Amino acid sequence: MMPFAHLALLMKLLCQVFFTLAVLSFLYRDNPIYRFAEHFFVGVAAGYWIVLQFHTVFLPKLWTPFVQKGLMGQGIAPEESRFQILLLAIPGALGLLMFAQFSRNTSWLARWPMATVIGSFSGLAIIGFAQGDLIPQIQANVLPILRPGSLTRLGAAPAFSTEQLWAFLDATSYPILTIGVICCLIYFFFSTEHRGATGAAAMVGVWFLMVSFGASYGRTVATRVSLFLERATFLLIEKTPVGGWQVRNAAVTAVVAAAMIVFLVWYFRIARREAPAETQ
Repeated sequence: MMPFAHLALLMKLLCQVFFTLAVLSFLYRDNPIYRFAEHFFVGVAAGYWIVLQFHTVFLPKLWTPFVQKGLMGQGIAPEESRFQILLLAIPGALGLLMFAQFSRNTSWLARWPMATVIGSFSGLAIIGFAQGDLIPQIQANVLPILRPGSLTRLGAAPAFSTEQLWAFLDATSYPILTIGVICCLIYFFFSTEHRGATGAAAMVGVWFLMVSFGASYGRTVATRVSLFLERATFLLIEKTPVGGWQVRNAAVTAVVAAAMIVFLVWYFRIARREAPAETQ
């Protein structure tokens, strides 16, 4: 009889193969195997998130300080105030009001905690965006017309060489960045109709935006392709040690894929037979 530890490793391998193939089965069409994997993932993620929030937010930041320090008066640090700790009852009450949306008669009470969360988050997000993105972007675009020393490196580089190409790109990087920023801002300036010089600058801004979006999309696709190659390597090439054996993942993938294909063929045949009966 296989030991429990080895059986657990084998079940883990089967689950990895099954859920990978279940998600990839959507490339054929929507099917119950894919929906099962989707619902399973959402359920596990929701359960994990609830448990994580309970142990990292509710207990240490609300329940423990409010009960032990606020109500019982135990473990209060010199710099802490018992009155301030008792104020934790306000966010606790707002959290309880979230459950009021399960009843039609009291669902309006859930708007208060939602408004508090959205309002506070919006204020913090605006400040964080200004400090973390807007101001650094403005500072990064306040540049000289040419990078210092770029013309010297361009003149010293051998003609028609790779060094000259890189020196040329280095010399024109700041002007291209400045022109791109100005033209993109003109494209999003709608108070003036885009005609003449304004329209030409706005069109240049469109080209800069398309190049930026294309580069971002290409990088995203490259990342997804690398993830797919990692899963394909796991399914078809790698081996998993189970006890003293080296289980070939490709063999497990073939067995699981065959079982899934048989099930899908049977399922869609039943679906085709029931479809005419429902239309009658």
